[in-house]
This record gives sequence, structure tokens and C-alpha cells, in this order.
Amino acid sequence: MSNVLVFGLFILAAVATFFVASRLTMFGDAVKEKTKASSSFMGILIGVAISLPELTSSVTAIAIDAPDLAVGNLIGSNLFNIMGLAIFDLVYRRHQVMTHATVESKLYGWLVILLTLIVLLGLSLSLPTHIFHISYSTIAVVLLYFIGSKWINDRTEYKGRKIKREIKRYKEYTYKQVVTYFAAAAVGIMIIGSVLTITAERIATITGLGTSFVGAFLVAISTSLPDAVSVGTALKLRQFNLGVSSLLGSNAFNLMVLAITDIIYLRGGLLSESGPSNLITGGVSIVFIMLIIFSISRKRGKPTWSYSLPSILIIVGYFVTTFFVFQMR
Repeated sequence: MSNVLVFGLFILAAVATFFVASRLTMFGDAVKEKTKASSSFMGILIGVAISLPELTSSVTAIAIDAPDLAVGNLIGSNLFNIMGLAIFDLVYRRHQVMTHATVESKLYGWLVILLTLIVLLGLSLSLPTHIFHISYSTIAVVLLYFIGSKWINDRTEYKGRKIKREIKRYKEYTYKQVVTYFAAAAVGIMIIGSVLTITAERIATITGLGTSFVGAFLVAISTSLPDAVSVGTALKLRQFNLGVSSLLGSNAFNLMVLAITDIIYLRGGLLSESGPSNLITGGVSIVFIMLIIFSISRKRGKPTWSYSLPSILIIVGYFVTTFFVFQMR
């Protein structure tokens, strides 16, 4: 495969991820509207669907024995997601988006921080004991994710859904059509995710950038585009808390995907075989989320420049981190 073809396929797959994932989200919402399944079940299904690019890319990465690419993709996606939220916060700075977020968003932020700390321990410590090939850090991530998510949902359950009547937006589609389109988009995103990962691994070899850098930034940005579209749409509709909480929830699920990837990686411990630059990326993502939590905790009515400072720090920090990881390749 020629170098030009590799780069061309990567760019094409990245663009296709954006459009196909958007269709996936749309028809997932349509299935939710037309199905008799519970709202919570469909919410989980749509959340998994939106995360399919990250999941497929990471599974493909371990299939081609590129564990660094798998870890870098998921941790890098979390870093990019927070940077994207900071950009949206600046765009809508007059509305002071973060101050509209509820305790649910703060709790998800702390959950992501705890999950990331466990992952960082798995990256930095090589424990001699494990269950089969699965590390204790992976088991801890799985348990904390499910326990934490349930606790947050129970604590912050939305009370107003009974009085809110949903608008039917997909009248022109039948139930069979939306299910078919949703399934087709899911298959499409899995194929695209595989192409994205295989070409990214080749790009890392061709350019000498290393799989850590390519995974944490090139692949991560491509697979995170659906999350950015989802958050941007929510903020445009002035659903500020939904945008913030859904993105932090997506970051928590990405770390769950990392645990799943470790479970199906049979060649050894996934985290122990990834590069040290992932420690930098993960550590910076914790700092970014602490800045987001700080912004959420502040009272409304701050001067625009003062309110925008945390988001500016996040954006600058993202590019500084990119440069630093690039230097470590």
C-alpha cells in the first residue's frame, strides 16, 4: 500500500466517521422515539453507539498488536473532548455554560478523575499478580464505573420527565426503517473504525511519530468528532447541562471501553505494554476536568474574561501537551 493511499484512506475514514456517526446518533434517537423499550435502556444503547468509533478503533488496534495505539486513542479522546468543551464554552461565553451544569455533571467529573487515576496506576505500576491476563486496575475500573454510574443516576434522577411531552420528530420513518438504518450505520462505523486504526498504525510507521502520539491525537480527534457534534447540538439548543453531562459521561465510558479492551487483549497486560506518553496525556486530562469542575462550581455573573480563563487554560494546555508528547515520540 503506497504512502499516499494510506494518508488518503485515513483522511477519508476520518471524514466518514463524522458523517456516519451523526447518522448513527440520529437514527438511535429515532429508535428511542419509536420503541417501547425503557428510556434508560435506549439511553445506554445510544451511548454505546456514539462510542463505537473509539471501541472499534481500540479493538482493531489490539487485533493488529498495537496496544499503544489502543490506549492512546481512548485517553487522547478524553483529552480532546474536554478541549472541545472548552472551545464551545468560549463560543457561548455570554451564557456562561458551565454555571448551568448541575451536580450530576460535577459527580461525573469526579468519577472520570477517579477512573483515570486507576488507569494511571495501571500504566505506571507493574503488579506481579493478576486474574488470568486481566489486571487489577481493569477490574477496579469496571466495578467503579458501574457502581459510580448507578449511584450518580440514583442521586440525580430527573424528576420532571412525567410532565414533559416529547415532540415526534421522525414521523416520516417507520419503525423497521429506523432500526435498519441504525444497524447499517453501526456496521458502517465499525468498518470505518477498523480502516482508521489500520491506516493510523501505518502512518505511525511511515512518519516515525509513534503509535502513542498518533493514537492520542490523530485517531483520538477522528473518533471524538461524534461527541463534539452531540455536545455542539445540545449547546446550540441551549441545553447546557445536557451538553456538559453527556460529554463527561462519554469520557467515563471511554475508560470503561479501555477496560474492555484490556480484557480481550490476550497477549498480556494492555496498560503495561503502552508507552509513557500516555501517563502525560492522562495526567493532563485530570487537570482539565478539575478546571471544568471549578467552572461548574462558580456562581453566575462573573466578568466574561474571568469566567473564560479556565477554558482558555484548557485550550492552551491541550496544544502544549500535543507538542510535549510529539517531542517524546
